[in-house]
Amino acid sequence: MEDKKQKVFTLLVISDAGSKIRKIRVSHNVFRSIFVVAVIVAASLVILFSNLVLTRDRLDEKVAEIERLESKIQYKEVEMANLEKKTKEIETKTTILENYLKEVEDLDRMVRSITGKGGYAEEVVIYSDDLSADVAIEDDPNEIYYYISDQEQELDDIDALLDNLLEVAPELSEVLLRDKKNMEDHIYLMEHTPDIWPTWGTITGLFNEWRGGHRHKGLDIANNTGTPINAAAAGVVIYSEWHGNYGRKIVIYHGFGYTTVYAHLYNMYVEVGDEVDKGETIGTMGNTGNSTGPHLHYEVLVDGVPNNPRDFLP
Repeated sequence: MEDKKQKVFTLLVISDAGSKIRKIRVSHNVFRSIFVVAVIVAASLVILFSNLVLTRDRLDEKVAEIERLESKIQYKEVEMANLEKKTKEIETKTTILENYLKEVEDLDRMVRSITGKGGYAEEVVIYSDDLSADVAIEDDPNEIYYYISDQEQELDDIDALLDNLLEVAPELSEVLLRDKKNMEDHIYLMEHTPDIWPTWGTITGLFNEWRGGHRHKGLDIANNTGTPINAAAAGVVIYSEWHGNYGRKIVIYHGFGYTTVYAHLYNMYVEVGDEVDKGETIGTMGNTGNSTGPHLHYEVLVDGVPNNPRDFLP
């Protein structure tokens, strides 16, 4: 079989006018191979460029997404700092109010100890929930949420409530302190007021009755020798020895102008300068001095003037 003559492309290359014409002969198959390679290279370049463009766009999106997340994190850090600051402010205000409440509770306990009524069954708690700041970052990275969280709103509400309480607390505290001082003064006065029976027995002599040409200055209460004699009020012993017709005698000064006298005692358990409590046993009933039998001669003086002891007794 006779071979077909292969097609040939001739390329004329002229460098300048005086040079020879150079001929480059390229076969059809070679030219076609070169063309195919060129097309493939061009297509590859186009695809590569397109991929580079897409990659750059995606990279730009990721960079933007990272920037948004950084902005959200910065915002959350600020929000967390604000919540922490508010929490500390609330804790400080709570401590102040707790101090005021302690004053209320002290006064309350004092009132209950006197009256046996009223008062709180439990201690007062201002706010017992956890005040720690805990804010979660939203899942959506494509949006920045500038909002006040529920917890921050709750802290704002508590803070406002505490502010309202702190506005009235100082005035209330001043009133309570004044009431407490008045109550303490009242308790002190009651403790030093001779308003309990110094002993028990039979009344054999009344105040202001005539005896041997003079008026009786006290109250006589008869019982067995050795019957306990108690201080009618708190005070300081200013006399504790034998006194003529009174026999063994104790005198207690209670303050507020009150003085009490206990005479005809058998035993004396206190000395001058001793401080005694209300109801404390200071001696025993006897028959010393000018006496017709064992009894207590009891006097109450107000600013040095004898008063009827029955006016002070229940």
